Parts: sequence; structure tokens; C-alpha cells
Amino acid sequence: MKLLKNIQIITLLITLQGLGVFLFSCKDPVTPTIVVVKNDETYSPEKVKGVMDEWQRKTFNYFVAGASPTGMAYEGNDRGDVVAIGGSGFGVMAIVVGTERGWITREQSTAQMQKIVRFLGKAERFKGAWSHWYNPDGSAHPFGDQVKTGDLIETAFMMAGLLAAGEYYTGTTTVEKEIRDSVASFWKTIDWRFYAGNDNALNWLYYSQDNRLTMHIKGWNEGLISYILALGAPEPMNISSEVYNNGWLSSGGIVNRTGKFYGYDLPLGGSYGGPMFFAHYSFLGLNPNLMEDNYANYWQQNVGHTMINRHYCVYEAPKNFKYSERDWGLTACYGGRPPWGYSARSPQNDDGVIAPTAALGSYPYTPFYSTQVLFRLAEYSLAQGTYGFADAYSPETSTSEKKHLAIDQGPIVVMMENYRSGLIWNLLMKNPDIQKGLSKAGMKVKPDFKEGFHKAISNTQTKEYDMMRHPDRRSFELEYYLTSAGNTQFKIKNNNDSILKDTTILSVAGENIFKFNNSKVILNGKQYIVTLKSPANKEYSITIRLH
Repeated sequence: MKLLKNIQIITLLITLQGLGVFLFSCKDPVTPTIVVVKNDETYSPEKVKGVMDEWQRKTFNYFVAGASPTGMAYEGNDRGDVVAIGGSGFGVMAIVVGTERGWITREQSTAQMQKIVRFLGKAERFKGAWSHWYNPDGSAHPFGDQVKTGDLIETAFMMAGLLAAGEYYTGTTTVEKEIRDSVASFWKTIDWRFYAGNDNALNWLYYSQDNRLTMHIKGWNEGLISYILALGAPEPMNISSEVYNNGWLSSGGIVNRTGKFYGYDLPLGGSYGGPMFFAHYSFLGLNPNLMEDNYANYWQQNVGHTMINRHYCVYEAPKNFKYSERDWGLTACYGGRPPWGYSARSPQNDDGVIAPTAALGSYPYTPFYSTQVLFRLAEYSLAQGTYGFADAYSPETSTSEKKHLAIDQGPIVVMMENYRSGLIWNLLMKNPDIQKGLSKAGMKVKPDFKEGFHKAISNTQTKEYDMMRHPDRRSFELEYYLTSAGNTQFKIKNNNDSILKDTTILSVAGENIFKFNNSKVILNGKQYIVTLKSPANKEYSITIRLH
């Protein structure tokens, strides 16, 4: 009986072993490995929003915590108590941004604005225009050989800020009414027509001591805003369209005869676009999305300019400068090899110095590429100053210029906001005199784009359009233009031509936005092809890379 049981046990063990069951093994059974592909969240809306909030606010504080007792912005933080007109105009816009975002209260905001308009009201003016710099008592401070001199472009920067503020401070309090009344008074008393003289073009400077106008504002530079204001100004202070055509447009001479650099269209201006502030200063308030004339679409002009500037830095600049996708942007700033000096840097005037305002002031044009620079600067203490980022730094020498300049700080705050919410663009562009000025300049405020993905200008090096989710609206946004309304089909495919998303949207004639998000199969860091089939059954496609 015992022998029979032993035989049965041995038989059972042999059977189990044959079935692959090892009762006495010390090893755990092998579990299949499941590979989970995680989405790259480096540029998630939460992360981008957090960094933007922090540094936009720090930069904004230059115009509040770092402001003069007059309420105005200091020209820089190394020039004593001298305040700047143009930089303070940018600062007025920045104060509006900070108010809207809750960084200061409405009461704090209006109190500072009251100081500003009262200072401007007592400041020396020359045929209604302000000088470049001022002392705290309102007397003009010398700027080079300018002593008692009206500066029309600095005045235009200030007036654009004030008009935007006039549209924002619409409350019924005594302070807000004083702000609006002051803005209206300044607007009525700047003699733009005088600055045109007999030359059929606006002049930049008026030397009051010898009654002399000089420096025509012509061609493509930062001066467009002065012409739009001069065209829209009240009678009899305004200018005619003829002055604009002969002056700013140079009777067609504003056109860039080459037209294309590194594969990017550049309709206006000189070779390679010049310093980036050409695409910033006038467009802190003027919305290039709503500007097109017989010479250019101004959105495409400014995006092309930015992409050319970036392309040069990333792909063409001397290797020893150590530029990169996270270190690009050439414009006017301090810096350079000792002695550090101010220079309008560009692809044709490059000494290895990056200005943070160049890429960050270009946020509406290149949001992902600007964010790459922002993330780099946010972790690079060498390029940081008291109020935001240092004015300039050199990747090659690991040196920086820690000082701040009002005209470099302002575009960072304002253009970040124009990308995020369009706040300052919306305020200035609804002003009826600005609309009149644009109309007299021959601008269409509803451009006729070509059908398709009209604002997505791809990187000519990679042949891709780099996208990140909007930090506040939290989705990818691909703008498109249609000539007729109706159902529009979108497909997102991978490189194997597999359809990962197929959706149909009812679209309007004109501009639309295709919004989408990641999924289990649509991942950041990957390349995809988006196709659009219009209501007229025409197809358009673009290669994108998500971040």
C-alpha cells in the first residue's frame, strides 16, 4: 500500500513537470513586460504658464517697484533719476497688463497712472512732442546733442501707450476720468503736421533752439506707429496719406527687393530684417494680424523677420558664439566684449551678444521657440537681473550685462500678454482714431489670406511647424483660413500614413482655429501630418511637431 502511494506521488510529479510546473523552483514566474509610452510634458501648459507668470511679473515690476517717484520709468537702472518717454510709454502698457492680471490693484494702478499723466502735463514739450529723456522736475534732459528737442518717435511710443490706457481706464472715479481727460488733451495738442515740415515726410527730431527739423522717418524701422498716429490725429494736427506714401513707404522704396532670406519671405525693409525691435516697438499696440496693404501682410512680415533672426543664430552664426535653439535673438541692447556698449545687433551686426528681449518680445510670432529661450533663461542665473532678465548676455564668454533698459523690458511684458490674451492689441486697435489712421494708410484690417494654414510658417531647416499647447487655453491651436463657410474635415496622420484623428468642424469664411490635444496615440515630441479638406473639397496639409 505504501509502495503504491509512493508510485502515485512520483507519477504526479512527473506529470506536473511535463506541464511546466516546477514546484521546487526558487525563481518567480516570468511576467511579460508592458511598455507604456509616456507623453513628454516638458512644455505642458502648467509648466509654461508657471514660468511665464513668474518672469512676466518680475519684468513688469521694473515699471512699478522700480519706477521713478514721478510714476515714469527710469531710462535704465544706471542713469540716476533720468526718466524715458518711449520706455515709459511701453511701461504704461505694462501697467495695464499688471492690473488686468491682478499683480497690482486697480487703485494702485490708477494712482501711478495719475502721477504719469500729471508729470507729462508739466513736462517741457516742443510743438506738442516730448523729448527723449527728462529730469524729475519735467525739464528735458540732454540726449546726445539733443537739448531742447522734440522726439517724435519716442512721443509716438508714449502716445500709443496712453491711447491704450484711455481705452482701459473707463471707470467713473475721479482719477480714471482725469487719466482719460489728460490722454485726450495730449492727443489733441501734438502737432504731427508741423513735424512733416515742407518735406512731405515726418521728421524724427525738432531742435527748438535753432528751429530745425531733421531725420526723415522713412523705410522699414520702428517708426510705423508714428505715421499711423499722425494719420489718425485730430485736425489740424494730422498728416495726409500723401505724406505717408512719400515718407514711410518711400514711394514704394520700402519693399525688400530680395524678398527672401533662408527661405523665409521678407516683403519689407533691408537684408535679413535688421534688429528684432523693428517687429516689436510699433506692434506692441498695433496688431499685425489685422494689417495688410499692397506691399505686405504685416503678420507674415514680422514672423518672417523673427524666423530669419532665429535661423541665423541657430544655423549660420559663428560656432564660437555658442548660440543654440535656447540662445538666440539679436536686437538693440547693451553688452559685447569690454567695454560693454549699446548696439543695434542683427545678423549683419553680430558680436556674440544675445538680448532676452529679442526672443521674448517675439512671443506672438514664435511661441514655442520663444519658450525654449524663456526656459533657458529661467534656469540661467547669469542672465537674470533685479527685475526679470539681464539686458544681454554672451554664451561664448559666459558674461552678462545685468542692467535693465525700459525699452527692452517693456516689449517682454506686453508681447507675452499679446500672445496670451491679446490685451494691448485689443485695446489700441479698437480706438477709432487708430482705425482712421490705418484706413488712411491703406491698411485692410481683414487681410485676404490664402486658403489653408495661413499663419503656420514652417522651419525651413526642419520642414516642420513646431507647436506647443497654449499655456492658458491648454490646447494645440492651428489657425486656418477658408474662402467659404461649411464643414471642414481634419485628419492627423503619423509617418506611416495611419489616421490617428479624423474630425469634421463647421467653419466660417475667413479665419478659424483647429484645436486638439494629445491622446494615447498623438504624443509630444513626434512628427505628424495634418490635412484639411475645405468645404470646396480642396486639400491642404502641413507637417507639424508637437511639444
